[in-house]
Amino acid sequence: MADEKKKVKVAPHSKESEMMVLGSMLTSVNSVNIAADSLDDSDFYFTEHKLVFNVIKNFYKNDKPIDVHLVCEELKRQEKLKAVGGAPYIMTLAQFAGTSAYIEEYVDLVRNKSILRSMINASQIIEKRALDEPDNVPTLLDEAQQLFYQVSQTAQSQTGTHIQDVLNGVKSKNQVPFLKELEERQKDYQERGPDDPGITGVRTHFNDLDTMLNGMGNSNLIILAARPAMGKTAFVLNLAENICFREGVPVGIFSLEMSAEQLVHRIICSQSEVESEKIKTGSLNGMEYQRIVSSVHNIQNATMLIDDQPGLKITDLRARARRMKETYGIGFLIIDYLQLIAGSSSSRSNESRQIEVSEISRMLKTLARELDIPILCCSQLSRKVEERAGHRPMMSDLRESGSIEQDADVVAFLLRREYYDPMDKPGQAEVIVGKNRHGAVGSVNLTFRKEIARFDNYTPLDDDFGDRVHMGDNDEAFAEFSEK
Repeated sequence: MADEKKKVKVAPHSKESEMMVLGSMLTSVNSVNIAADSLDDSDFYFTEHKLVFNVIKNFYKNDKPIDVHLVCEELKRQEKLKAVGGAPYIMTLAQFAGTSAYIEEYVDLVRNKSILRSMINASQIIEKRALDEPDNVPTLLDEAQQLFYQVSQTAQSQTGTHIQDVLNGVKSKNQVPFLKELEERQKDYQERGPDDPGITGVRTHFNDLDTMLNGMGNSNLIILAARPAMGKTAFVLNLAENICFREGVPVGIFSLEMSAEQLVHRIICSQSEVESEKIKTGSLNGMEYQRIVSSVHNIQNATMLIDDQPGLKITDLRARARRMKETYGIGFLIIDYLQLIAGSSSSRSNESRQIEVSEISRMLKTLARELDIPILCCSQLSRKVEERAGHRPMMSDLRESGSIEQDADVVAFLLRREYYDPMDKPGQAEVIVGKNRHGAVGSVNLTFRKEIARFDNYTPLDDDFGDRVHMGDNDEAFAEFSEK
């Protein structure tokens, strides 16, 4: 009983989380943008933290630079430096920053504690008034509902975006009025000329695919699904090569199945056009060796990040992707593949796996919007494809969850018919776009060179070639035989 009396109930708070937020704001511009827009000084429990946050937020509003020295000088000017613990405490906050990649999580922790405190305060006010036993109980009930409504409004401050703000550029992505942006597009179009493909997304240099999808659009989640041995990894690596080496866009790859060394080996084979076995055994001639050397030099000058940690949880993957974006500015992200990602919970069962995959697909779509980059995630197909005549995949073949097709902006399937019949279109592959939220659906033909695991644009034979042979200039040559 004595121990229970010693326990004192303290309002919910997390000093470490508040220190993490302030430390990240002192050391990262991105953290300032996120925390200043998401928090207020009332969200902090400790007075010294409120004072520091107010100084940083005022600097943010006035577009002033932020660091430890400037914050200390401003607190000194306001005669509040001693109240926060002096310059040593500000230095401690900066050292307590951890990693700014987790700033959203730190902000959520601080905000949630603040909401809990607001709920407790509202409950205490209601309890006090209810104990007074007022005559008008419905009025008290209305006041109680109003208090909690105010708490909920604080917790969900986002009330939507007015269409006028979007058109005026206040809440638009580029902060430019719509009509002005449209004029710039017209000007760019006229400068490019009619021969320019006009692709607005990230170009993959698979021409027919770029035309159909208009490139890989920012904030889009693209699912590439196929049965094993169809060449999913080879195809996404070719996409990564084209985007990274030809477009100059930094690319991030999460490889949950193959090691970074194995992926680099494949990339070198594809770029140098030298067979994998020759590189493994070293049986190279002089020209092949020179092509490999040239390819290695080109690859070294590009920014491609490979994370080959197996068994990643979706929460860990998101945190690592944020770090890639913040540190290297990646513009395209590949995940190989979805079924190898673990959910946020530790429990795994057949019943919960579908729920888990649904959670993963939703979080990947949210991540694509958050980072504002296209994310391509590979996925396995069920065995139903093997049993179907023609082996053509369908949306319902996506494994483990129907929510994948719901969350994805683009769902594409990879099919190589020669896998089932060596005489059926050998050396040819088909990308079937089954869903395209922002454009057309259909199929695109590609060529596939198995020896170097490389996909290329498909160039069909001209349909009029035969007619030209028999009805063109050769008519005169064969006229003599016709007369006899």
